[in-house]
Amino acid sequence: MTLATKPRPPLEGQHFQVVVIGGGINGVAVARECARAGKRTLLVEQSDFGSGVTSRSTRIIHGGLRYLEHGELDLVRESVRERERLLRERPHLVHPLRFLLLLNEQSRHSALKVRAGLWLYHRLAGKKVAHPSEMEWKRVERALDAGKRWSCFSYEDAQCEFPERLIAEWLTEAVDAGAVVRNHCEVLAVDVAHGRARGVLLRDRVSNKDERVEAAWIVNCSGPWADRVCQRSSVRTGKPMLGGVRGSHIVLPRFPGAPSVALYSEAADGRPVFVLPWNDQVLVGTTEVPDTGDPAKTAPANDEIDYLLRTVAQMFPKAKISAHDIKYAFAGVRPCRIQRTNLRP
Repeated sequence: MTLATKPRPPLEGQHFQVVVIGGGINGVAVARECARAGKRTLLVEQSDFGSGVTSRSTRIIHGGLRYLEHGELDLVRESVRERERLLRERPHLVHPLRFLLLLNEQSRHSALKVRAGLWLYHRLAGKKVAHPSEMEWKRVERALDAGKRWSCFSYEDAQCEFPERLIAEWLTEAVDAGAVVRNHCEVLAVDVAHGRARGVLLRDRVSNKDERVEAAWIVNCSGPWADRVCQRSSVRTGKPMLGGVRGSHIVLPRFPGAPSVALYSEAADGRPVFVLPWNDQVLVGTTEVPDTGDPAKTAPANDEIDYLLRTVAQMFPKAKISAHDIKYAFAGVRPCRIQRTNLRP
């Protein structure tokens, strides 16, 4: 027996005040806010909602601790504010997560700078400085490499174990506010006339029909696909707006000595690495590798998997972790702003 699916109402010729391209966590949030503000809104996603970068993330709702290193205080304040809002409004999906920041004698950050940075971080968050409990630290210390001298610092961020569920709730609220949403609906091109975007040409991958809609505003929330959307639409940006950085992760079973708190440390090459409790397992990430390929087809390279496995095995040598313990690995391409400069080489 074949189940019949109800055909979706056509979009051809419709006019929207806002069209949002990209159904990840950012696009869904933007569409929700526009619809709740009374704007006739269309949200389109070429695959399924949340199936891109959102589903391949480290699942941390962070307050922007790493931005402090670059002096981006306004960005830290904004990140902290949004983190606290999510903790307050979605406690069933977003929960506080205690972090231990671990440094050893080979770390490129000094303990003094880290202590000062965490003091400022807590001040911006309006919270008291968090100190690791002796029980937490002793438990982690017993499992760590005893051949190194470790310094331990504590701070608090948040975790959303399943951001896809957050997207589902926001989608429901967007639709309730009047938004029209379409997954498996690809933007073939943005219509541009007299230097202004006027609408989009869509391909419904369910019906395999092309449709054209008009729009007063078009918001490109397609993440690592953003430049591709502009290129196929002859939208001139001069240079690429975003650079793609692949972040790979591995998932391990809970091993003997696995921390019940999140760990933030440095790998042998000085890059940051997280070891997180996640879904009754251990999530280890992430790498940072330039990636200019198709974001939908990205996958962890073997050397990235080896790098992450080696890092966690060096931190916890007593656990005797090997490649056979890896349940699976995944990767996503994170869109990063390209820094422009007037300097010439």
